[in-house]
Amino acid sequence: MWRLTGIRNFALILVLLSAVRAQSRYQPTKDPQSPAGTPYTRYYTLDRFDRRITFYVDGNQNERLPIVVSLLGSGAFSNFIRRDGRILDAHRTAREAFSGRAHILIVEKPGVEFLEQHPDRGTAAQGSAEFRRQHTLERWAEAVSAALRAARTLPLSDNTRCLLIGHSEGGIVVARVAAENSFVTHVASLAGGGPTQLFDLLEAARAGHLYKALPPDPDKQVAQLLADVARIRADPDDSEILLLGHPYRRWSTFWSSSTLEELLRTKARIFIAQGTADQSVSVTSFDVLYASLLVHGREVAARRITGADHGFGFADQPGRDGWKEIFEDVRNWFLQ
Repeated sequence: MWRLTGIRNFALILVLLSAVRAQSRYQPTKDPQSPAGTPYTRYYTLDRFDRRITFYVDGNQNERLPIVVSLLGSGAFSNFIRRDGRILDAHRTAREAFSGRAHILIVEKPGVEFLEQHPDRGTAAQGSAEFRRQHTLERWAEAVSAALRAARTLPLSDNTRCLLIGHSEGGIVVARVAAENSFVTHVASLAGGGPTQLFDLLEAARAGHLYKALPPDPDKQVAQLLADVARIRADPDDSEILLLGHPYRRWSTFWSSSTLEELLRTKARIFIAQGTADQSVSVTSFDVLYASLLVHGREVAARRITGADHGFGFADQPGRDGWKEIFEDVRNWFLQ
């Protein structure tokens, strides 16, 4: 009888602990030690995987404004970098574009430490084993959703409007987050692809520039890609073997959906942009995305920018700040 009672008590404790965790999910905890010298306040929350998610909100925390989520592309890097004794953030352009009109929310990727940076910034090659395990489409999108849901409970949030902006890999992530959160009113994918990311790799292989170590022969490049795809399909959950700087686990989960599929699941207004000189994401992907959204009756603000590269820079106009231009364009669209 004692043993049965002990088992029941232990089970009750587990149930209570689970309930406490569930209640604290998506609830913000303010960190009194926010990064000095930055315009951000740091918060923590728990997501549905019971991970502690770190996020930051800029501006006056007593000023009620819409929340704008800003996500960058792939790689194991922090949103912050130390330079010349100062701590800088990678979202200055977004902050300046929306200054006084919205709060910028940024989220640290699970498995990445504050100020963590690597020489090969866009890959997971120098990232931690924890980052490589955690960085899947589902788990990264859940981290962003958790931060956003928590931030919306703060007095600073005007919950009548909400915008998500994602660049490159961030494009499909914000599309997923918008699809899973009906309160998102606007979503912008900047060079975020259209069909599966495998399409862009195939386009690069056919152009002869996907594998730097191989001759620029389309047949050889495509054959190598198809062989690599077969290896990933045979071991889709491996977080240590890398292809093009990212683990199999990352590729298999991101390939399982697409920016197009996710945007078709949201009722948010849609903004898409793409440079024609982009060597990372095919402009054909953009055209497929745009055409597909239109035939499904979606309202789309589309910007196909001649000569712009992946970061919206212009090789023939080095003084032109295309990155700033596109964020200001998104801002004007959102606030109109």
